[in-house]
Amino acid sequence: MNPLISVIVPIYGVERYIGRCADSLLSQACPEVEFVFVNDGTPDGSMEVLREVAARYPEARVKIVEQANAGLPRARMAGLAVSEGTYIVHLDSDDWMEKGALKILKDKALESGADLIYYDFWKEYAHHSKLDHERRYDPSNKVRWMRRLYRDAAYGYVWSKMARRELYDGIFVPRLTMHEDIVFSTQLIWRAATIEQLSVPLVHYRRDNPQASTRMGRSRRRLQSARNMLELFANGGPEVAAVERVLLRKCFWNALRYDRSLFREYPALKRAYL
Repeated sequence: MNPLISVIVPIYGVERYIGRCADSLLSQACPEVEFVFVNDGTPDGSMEVLREVAARYPEARVKIVEQANAGLPRARMAGLAVSEGTYIVHLDSDDWMEKGALKILKDKALESGADLIYYDFWKEYAHHSKLDHERRYDPSNKVRWMRRLYRDAAYGYVWSKMARRELYDGIFVPRLTMHEDIVFSTQLIWRAATIEQLSVPLVHYRRDNPQASTRMGRSRRRLQSARNMLELFANGGPEVAAVERVLLRKCFWNALRYDRSLFREYPALKRAYL
């Protein structure tokens, strides 16, 4: 029997955190869920820790993908390629899932049959937690949701959304890490014919990992973000028209401040304020 849900977890440099992540998932093992862990060429002992945890849950459906380091977006897609679930859930390997989260997602998927289901989450800091949630969106206002992603007014996190695997068919895959999830989410939201919200926090998002990609320098973050978005603009589908103006404006300011050569590489940037 094919699983209803595939949970995909890319792994790189998370020896300190993967144990909690894997335990939070595998302790919820059930026949309807499979777990796909992608070793993205991690140089530390993350995989040894993962295998120790997995050995405690022999009933869990676990797949491990081994590959040379290719970056977060490609690792997500490597997991997708071997997954069999009707729905895809992503989780970053330094985060963890709330107890019972997968049953909640399973029940919501079976009840609604929605293409896209999104949910609340906890931001976990060194000494406190903060509950965050998204506004209510549905197919009638999803373009507003998409545009808000580029104004930093909505969450683009791919790990706060469960999507039917068909939404990933032919999807444009960003090359770089920063804001790769906004690029994915723009396309998933556009493609979703039905959208459901779960006003329940299901993920714990770690904000105190010094190795996280969000810790890279500001200029590098902004330039990676701009390149990912501009490549979506150049290579995406009909969703690009829905976000064109706000996407170009966001990238315009990053190019102006951090690397003006982007104006030569992507002439469309000059249209940002026309």
